[in-house]
Amino acid sequence: MAKETWWVIAPESRFSFEQQANGDLVVTDTSAAEQHVLHGYEWMHVKHGDEGQHRIKVHGEGPPPFGQWVALDEG
Repeated sequence: MAKETWWVIAPESRFSFEQQANGDLVVTDTSAAEQHVLHGYEWMHVKHGDEGQHRIKVHGEGPPPFGQWVALDEG
């Protein structure tokens, strides 16, 4: 049985991840102005780092198919 993990967009990547006003979660390739909507992922807002930056994390057996993702260490 596969273990599900929380994933966040890699901070050093050329991708951004945001929630749009209509509720869609969108991964954007900033170098190509290309957007992909993520469907069917459990997600939540989290604070990250000492500055309290807000990020969105998604839950799944593997990272979403678009963007560059890193596993979020909950430990």
